[in-house]
Order: sequence, then C-alpha cells, then structure tokens
Amino acid sequence: MGLGNVAPGYPLPPVTATTSPPSGATFFDQWVRNAVTRDQNFNWLTLNPVSPGAWQSRIVALSGLQEATKTDLSAFQAKGGKLLIIHGTHDVLVSARSSQQYMKRLRATMGLEKVAGFARYYEVPGFNHVVGTAFHPLWSSLSALEDWVEKGAAPVNPVATDGVGVPGRTRPLCEFPAWPKYKGKGNANLAMSFTCATE
Repeated sequence: MGLGNVAPGYPLPPVTATTSPPSGATFFDQWVRNAVTRDQNFNWLTLNPVSPGAWQSRIVALSGLQEATKTDLSAFQAKGGKLLIIHGTHDVLVSARSSQQYMKRLRATMGLEKVAGFARYYEVPGFNHVVGTAFHPLWSSLSALEDWVEKGAAPVNPVATDGVGVPGRTRPLCEFPAWPKYKGKGNANLAMSFTCATE
C-alpha cells in the first residue's frame, strides 16, 4: 500500500493536498518515535527492524502488548469488553481470509457460545481496504458498540448503507460465516431482498 508520491525521509515529508509519503513509512515513523523510542526527534530510518540493537527488548515488550494473533481474550471479555470486526471481501491489502482464520481460532480457543457473548465479525462483499468503490458500508458501529456495552443490546441484523457505489443502497451485515444472499426477487438495492446465508 504505497499510496504515496514522495520518497520517505527524515524528517518525514508532510502530507499536503498534492504530496504524501508512503503510508507504510508514515506508520513506521510514528511507531518508532511514539511507541518504541518515545523520542519525537529520533530518526526512524536508523532503526533496523531486523537487528534493532538496544531497542530489541522494547520491541519485544511492545509485541507482547500488540499481539494480534492472541486467541484467549478471556481477560478482555471478563471486564465487559465487546468487539466488532468488519472486513471487506475485496480488500486488496489485507485478505479477509486472515480475519476469518482469526475468528475460527478465537472460537476454537474460547468456544462458540462465549465468543458470541462479546464478539461479532462481519464480512462485506465489494468493500475494499478503508474505501470501497463497489460497496462502501456506512454503519454506526460506534453506536452499536455503545449499545452493546452500556445497555447490553448486542447487534441484531445490522444493515449498512452504501455511500459510494450506489449511494443509499442497503445490505445486511451478516455475522461470519454467513453472507448476504439475494432472495431471487425484490429490489436488489434493498437489504430486505437479501438473507444471511451459510450455503
């Protein structure tokens, strides 16, 4: 995901209306200066991630905190944590298969019933990475999360509205492994014409 039109450097070139450095470089710069070294003046280009030298122990500690593959979320769940994950099936940067595999491992580790009590995973056909031109889902996920955490009202049959491809078109958000299947009749731009299918 280059998404940049100027070479990275130190200091990192600023993002303007016409120029920006690659997003990967921006992420690494921010991570090195804000999380690893906690030094805003640190030259991120001098830290070799393969051989970080004096920063090795700090990176190992951060990796433990940022472990994205951890499948025992019991502590998070016990504190009332709720998790909503949405992933586009047309994501060209991060495959939806990775989120599928994570959910399968999470359910295998903690059990289906326990995971259903605090986590939901939705796949969205046509949605790309961050922005989708075929289908860009607009959904008040923060409100859904607040209702779940604060009122105990888990999301039930949420509906997303397309904001780019066909503005105003709606689709159901189906909890994985289900997916939105057209019923064969009705307006194809309305969520009510779809069912969440598993085969």
